[in-house]
Amino acid sequence: MTWRTVHITKRSKLDLRMNHLVVRSKDHTTRIHLSEVGLLMIETTQVSVTTALLSELSKQKIRVVICDEKHNPISELLPYHGCHDCSKKIITQFNWDDGFMKALWSNIIFQKIFNQRQVLIAKKCDKYYIDLLSSYLSDIALDDKTNREGLSAKVYFAGLFSNEFIRGDETVTNAALDYGYQIILSCFNREIKICGYLTELGIHHKSQHNPFNLSSDLMEPVRPIVDVIVYDNKFGAFGKEEKRIVQSVLHKDVFVNNKRQVLTNAISIYTKSIMDALLYKDLTKIKWIQYEL
Repeated sequence: MTWRTVHITKRSKLDLRMNHLVVRSKDHTTRIHLSEVGLLMIETTQVSVTTALLSELSKQKIRVVICDEKHNPISELLPYHGCHDCSKKIITQFNWDDGFMKALWSNIIFQKIFNQRQVLIAKKCDKYYIDLLSSYLSDIALDDKTNREGLSAKVYFAGLFSNEFIRGDETVTNAALDYGYQIILSCFNREIKICGYLTELGIHHKSQHNPFNLSSDLMEPVRPIVDVIVYDNKFGAFGKEEKRIVQSVLHKDVFVNNKRQVLTNAISIYTKSIMDALLYKDLTKIKWIQYEL
């Protein structure tokens, strides 16, 4: 089971030797066996990488996230083929039942709002906001036609951060949230590819400009885990150290089927269960991620 997140923050050369990731910097050389690596995050543009290493990372389905000159994730490496029967899975994906997808989306939104409500309760936020989320939970229509998700988001962020907080403004809090969501999104991209499906074809997100529509759908109930880290740390700035703290979300303990899991493993189990649910049109196959706050 892979578990290490490797951060490359300084000028260095990365190559492959005897199934090890070799990191050569000015001061020293580090070797890490690829079986230990779950995520390689390249946080500086002053890095050169051999194609032999990139090829092997793809074969072993190890996530590679590349950051820009501001150290923000800008791209990731995903294999063309995540499993042996991708063609069959993609044909299946094109024929997912429309009615079932709507029901699934309603359930995803229920889980998201439920988790948001749990966050507000845990952080002892104003009861007014908690009660509003409770009312939205009992009023989710098929395919969330009445947009309880959108209403809940406004209430939730106001309750958690303040009435003045506006999602989308250029603030430290929003930068931290966006960064954390991007990290989570990359996990879902990898797991969907491993399952053999296309990230572009979502069950609710349909944007032609979003190559990760399906990932965006599935990650919704997990977003509040990022919110808690940002809330608890109350960042005054968002630099390297703060990003390292947000990245720790990948190693958070959560529960799936009443068993403790690291979040990255839980995302793998949850994603596969969603694909099984879509295949068999059976919502009971979904293994939701639960977490302590």
